[in-house]
Amino acid sequence: MPIDILAIITPKPGKADRFEEAITKAAAAVKENEPGVLRYHVQRDNKGDDSTFFVLETYKDKAALDAHGKAPHFREFGRTLKKEGLVAGPPKVYFTKAVGGYASKL
Repeated sequence: MPIDILAIITPKPGKADRFEEAITKAAAAVKENEPGVLRYHVQRDNKGDDSTFFVLETYKDKAALDAHGKAPHFREFGRTLKKEGLVAGPPKVYFTKAVGGYASKL
């Protein structure tokens, strides 16, 4: 059964653009290296420099979620966040389930 996650990440003031660069690189690595990740979609709040980021994630199953957490590129992303002091605190992570709505090809 697929696992859906919403992660909300707040960069430190003045670090949103650099955070966007880092997470965009990480998202590309997820797409290329993790076939069990069905969705890894990053959205940015329109507030500008002090934006909040939202990551919509869907994993094929628990094994795919576990593999994501152990993936070298994901660990490197975490080291970058820490080394450069990019985030204001830990992400808020919500395990979710679909209850309605609509999605289409854009």
